[in-house]
Amino acid sequence: MSIFSSSRLAGKTVLVTGASAGIGKATAILFAKAGSNVILLARRNEALAAVKAACISAHQDGGSQSGGNFESIVLDVSDRSAINDLWSKIPPHLKEIDILVNNAGFVYGRETVGDIADSDIDAMFGTNVLGLISMTQLFVKHFKERNAGHIINLGSIAGIEAYTGGSIYCATKHA
Repeated sequence: MSIFSSSRLAGKTVLVTGASAGIGKATAILFAKAGSNVILLARRNEALAAVKAACISAHQDGGSQSGGNFESIVLDVSDRSAINDLWSKIPPHLKEIDILVNNAGFVYGRETVGDIADSDIDAMFGTNVLGLISMTQLFVKHFKERNAGHIINLGSIAGIEAYTGGSIYCATKHA
């Protein structure tokens, strides 16, 4: 067996933030195909329902006898009180989370510096930086109690390679 074998993920429980689209969606589907249980977190309920259906299909295609439990939870990672209440929303059979994937993030405020709305700056830092930190804080406690767990933080090349109109986004990805 290769050290990169997806069979090591069978039966693991994974929580993916920003799971409604893009890299988060693709990540959730790959974990489902590998036989993991997947908890999907994002702000958009309708999109989460579609990703949950895709996870069910991917799990069946993957042929694993493990995993197959999927839960979607509407949550904005920039809302600390919602994060603090997250455990109450996770079904009991999925509370032993093995892997946190911090993926949630977005870009607003492509205007030049000086013209970017404060609300865009607050929203990006709230999600891209503080949301990641808040989720990590919560899960580090959980992982210490279990003496097990992994955190995957997704970033962006924009954190080291700035681009025109991306000053705030690049700053959040560098943070």
